Amino acid sequence: MIIRDEVHGTIEFDALEGRIIDSAPFQRLRRIKQMSITNLVYPGANHTRFEHSLGTAHLSWVIAKKLGLDDEAARQVKLYGLLHDIGHSAFSHEGEDVIAPFTGGHEKAGRKRILEGEIADILSENYDPKEIADTERSAYGSIISSDLGSDRMDYLKRDALNTGVAYGIIDIDRLVHTMTMEEGELCITKGGLEAAEYLLVGRFMMFSAVYLHKTVRIATAMLYRAIESALDDGTISPQMLSIMDDDEAYAAMKRSEGSKRYVDALLHRRLFKEICSIPKEGWGLKRAKAVGKKVSDKIGSEIIIDYPRGFFKQVSLKVKTEDGLRQITGISKLVRSLKASEEDRLGVLVLSEAGTRDAFQERIKRLVASS
Repeated sequence: MIIRDEVHGTIEFDALEGRIIDSAPFQRLRRIKQMSITNLVYPGANHTRFEHSLGTAHLSWVIAKKLGLDDEAARQVKLYGLLHDIGHSAFSHEGEDVIAPFTGGHEKAGRKRILEGEIADILSENYDPKEIADTERSAYGSIISSDLGSDRMDYLKRDALNTGVAYGIIDIDRLVHTMTMEEGELCITKGGLEAAEYLLVGRFMMFSAVYLHKTVRIATAMLYRAIESALDDGTISPQMLSIMDDDEAYAAMKRSEGSKRYVDALLHRRLFKEICSIPKEGWGLKRAKAVGKKVSDKIGSEIIIDYPRGFFKQVSLKVKTEDGLRQITGISKLVRSLKASEEDRLGVLVLSEAGTRDAFQERIKRLVASS
């Protein structure tokens, strides 16, 4: 199977990989947007988990071969790269944020889909499905999941391309050329330091300007309410959402009295409005929900208080130097500064429908401040 990809150009898959791609569980990924509802802000963000998975598989093979893996080992890494997102629920990470406490997250669901059903049957013709699923936990799993792994490199470049921003200009060739496997970890040599810094800065900027753009956060907060309402009244279950695609989930949630208004608002882009943004010190998800309910009761109209989810995870990338392996945070002041920069950029958003904001904005600010 030969595919023309918008990011990597011509990429190839063998017959068994092609059958996995054509399987029903994998084709479902065509109907799950990679960036959930970000297209309400960036209209081009309509790409899906399907093409991201193809790109991740391609890069996994490229990295594996650069590291000197033989063809058989590289094929297994490529297969895991192909299947690494097979467990995603409708609405990608945004759906998972709500149902993960019940389902264990997309990694657990993905593992089950590799070990059972149509994909397992195809894999079993040439491989042990468990061995493919266990790739994540092996030394070679870092080829896909590390700070510079195939998953991250593909989604950053693909998301930037489809949103039209300039933050995804990643020197993949340079990064791959300087990769090495040391002590069971994917690392880079010092010659790749600048390229690695550029990727990490690009990731920071993508989160700041795209993934956590204010209007994206507002739409996402409404989507959370839609999902939670449909779960609360039993219209859908966490297990149902984990096997639905985006359109199926929207259709199901429209049958819920509690979530229908949110779904209609999202589909017609009638979004809540920002009343104010406040520093997040002293806040958390639990307090945000409690204060939002308290203020809603006093105003007589819904107030959503959206607590920001941190995006700059601990960077564990190591650099091979003359003195041995060193954490990139110990070498690069630039990378160390990113965590501090995140703290300055994310605030707690107080949201309501437009009419409520216009009528009660100052009162809502006072109630939130005194809560």
